[in-house]
Amino acid sequence: MKSRLNFKHMLVVIILPFVSLSTVAGTGTPTSGQDKVEQLKTEIKKDPKNTKLVVQLAQEFYNQKDYEKVTLLLWKQIDKIDRPAILLLARAHEARNETGDMIRALNNLIGKNDKDFEAYSLLGNAYVLQKKPKEALESYKSAIEANPKYEPPYNALMKMYETRQPPNYYEMRILAQDMIDNIGKRPEYLEKLCEVNTNDGTFEAGVTTCREVIQKDPKRASAYVNLGLSMKGMGDDDKAKATLKKAADDFPKSEFAQYTYGNLLEEDKSSIEAMRYFKTGTEADPKSARSWLGLATSSFDNKKYDVSLIAYKNACKFDKKNAVAFRKATTILRNSRVTEWVGKFESASENCTF
Repeated sequence: MKSRLNFKHMLVVIILPFVSLSTVAGTGTPTSGQDKVEQLKTEIKKDPKNTKLVVQLAQEFYNQKDYEKVTLLLWKQIDKIDRPAILLLARAHEARNETGDMIRALNNLIGKNDKDFEAYSLLGNAYVLQKKPKEALESYKSAIEANPKYEPPYNALMKMYETRQPPNYYEMRILAQDMIDNIGKRPEYLEKLCEVNTNDGTFEAGVTTCREVIQKDPKRASAYVNLGLSMKGMGDDDKAKATLKKAADDFPKSEFAQYTYGNLLEEDKSSIEAMRYFKTGTEADPKSARSWLGLATSSFDNKKYDVSLIAYKNACKFDKKNAVAFRKATTILRNSRVTEWVGKFESASENCTF
């Protein structure tokens, strides 16, 4: 009798977990995005006029990157959906590069509220996609005017000014300062101002802003690098070298720091030491054409032709413009009659074409 009771107890213990799992699986809580879609579809069939459910379904499609379904669903409800849903519609069109429909949706919002900063910001994105920089600039500026604390239009404008040839450092400086004044002295905004001042040759201001970044956030590698470059620009070579070395040694994962110090060493004819930093730069960013080129030239100078050949190949792989330097190295080998390597360099450099 005792044995039978124990057996029944064992059955209960074994069965209960399965009953529990089955019960949980049978609840209305979806276990995946697709389950949620099916659940929402079922609820919409029961209540087809429930716009809230339709928007929830559109959001779920958006989360799954099924942007076409988002647009088809929301345009049918365009007169009923609220502002967040129309912004969702615009973003779905943006993901599909459908700028005309994107602009149409956003104008719907701006027509209701000419201070809708998010709509203006997205409108700027649409004009960028259409390659209409003038309209994009106007839209981003309207967004900032409507809400000076909204960050996306600042970032979009900064990218536009930065990618111009040459970059518009004057506007970039004003924009970075506006971000600091309107949003706050965040390290990333100060870091951008530090970078702009350095690149634009306003080195004294660069030193000041870069030091301010380091004081606020000492873990930003670019601030040390730009500080060193600004010091160098002011003619303070010893401090510049010490600062750039510190940046490279403290931030081995910063390609910018490794490349910049390696470049300085190469300029000083310290190519053996430069090799080490360029190599670390390629490890920090394996696709950095400039660090690969630095490793190629510095190792070539040290007659490390095996390393140089690999580095030249990668430098060319990531930027075909490095074909010129590669062929120059090949010519030097040929003229120097380094027969063991001439053929290998010639063959590889010929494959490096624009």
